[in-house]
Amino acid sequence: MGMAMDKAVDLQAAGRDMHELLSALWPLHRTVNSADMERALELCGQYLADGRWGVERFAPGTEAFTWIVPERYEVREAWLEVGGRRVADFAENPLHVLSYSLPARVEGTLGEIRDHIWTRPDRPGAIPWEFKYYERSWGWCVRHRDIAGLPDDTPVRGVIDAEFTGGDLCLGELHLPGESGRDALFLTNICHPFQVNDSLAGLVVGLELARILARRPRRLGLRLLVVPETIGTLAWFARHPEQAATLDYAWFSEMLGHDAPFILQRSRQADAAIDRAFLLALRDHRAHGAEKTGEFRKVVASDEIVTNGPGLDIPTPSLTRGRFPEYHTSDDDPSIIRPANLAEGLAVFLDLWDILEANAWPRRTFLGPVMLSRYGLWVDWRQDWDLNLKTEAIMLMLEGDKSLVDIAFELELPFATVHRYLERFREAGLVEMRPEPWDGPAPSLIPSKPQR
Repeated sequence: MGMAMDKAVDLQAAGRDMHELLSALWPLHRTVNSADMERALELCGQYLADGRWGVERFAPGTEAFTWIVPERYEVREAWLEVGGRRVADFAENPLHVLSYSLPARVEGTLGEIRDHIWTRPDRPGAIPWEFKYYERSWGWCVRHRDIAGLPDDTPVRGVIDAEFTGGDLCLGELHLPGESGRDALFLTNICHPFQVNDSLAGLVVGLELARILARRPRRLGLRLLVVPETIGTLAWFARHPEQAATLDYAWFSEMLGHDAPFILQRSRQADAAIDRAFLLALRDHRAHGAEKTGEFRKVVASDEIVTNGPGLDIPTPSLTRGRFPEYHTSDDDPSIIRPANLAEGLAVFLDLWDILEANAWPRRTFLGPVMLSRYGLWVDWRQDWDLNLKTEAIMLMLEGDKSLVDIAFELELPFATVHRYLERFREAGLVEMRPEPWDGPAPSLIPSKPQR
């Protein structure tokens, strides 16, 4: 649907642009609160080139509900030598140091510090990503092959020269208002250093979607949040209760760049309008096979627990392609990301947006079954077999309590088909449409009777 409504969208070019931005953001030390986080947000703003983009700041120690904003983390120098060989060096790759590691200086044996070394035996040539943002510790992350088989008495030397400062935690925000005064939230992370699919792949798609929607008239508004995971979302909502009250829908997205079918993690409600709209949009995007679904928090575990959690509970599905072998390691680099996969993710979100924009609640004005041929509404079974079989079912779903999304989803018809068909009903004066459920029932010939 999105492509039909916006002929200017060149998906191939968009895929290249998104991959280029992702590659520029990749090498930055984007840990939860750091100078490189600010640099990354500056690059996002340059990509959007929209004066409505802004960076919000939160001082360390600021309370965000039950959470506390952490200090800024800066590493001046960090390395580890084992048996005279340097196996970790922050200057080579920031993943070599435990994110938010305490300062340390060691000189001893391997056996004495094994509890402060992380490896990935299943990917012996990769550096794992580990972090201790709140439960502080110290240590290094190294390639498993570099220390595998070494005895405990192997000599080690190492330094972690790091500092916790009062620099602000930063997040990025763009609000594209719509005519209705109601908004949808696209939520994405930026805080996984030296990794791209998790979670820059969702970020670049969100930015590109915003660039496109900024050029369109909008009934619904879009709010894009680019945040350090969990704490950024908590901080924004704690500061902006009035803006939060405008949100009808939310979704989270990451891990869109590798070759795998989409997986829709359902909202906590499981069958909310946004879940149904996503599933309708996904039917047309199966480059790697049919989409899959999963229960809330069983596919990914990220910021949806904030927006769909206690006290907020905005239905928040998450769109990903699921876990991938390079997850949380240095192997998650731009080489594993295909621009065409990013473009397919963008196409899903454009179709989702068109569904949300066009969704409405039809209520019949007629009594009895409609004489379809009189109004030019009979559907030739040779042209559309499915719709021909379901015209009566559609007539029975026009009491004002079901939306176009509900009708299309429950009857397993394309949203565009249902939308076009009921627009013809509206033009014939047989239904009324409004952007929210109707307060009262459709017309009835017989007054309602008490239940027996």
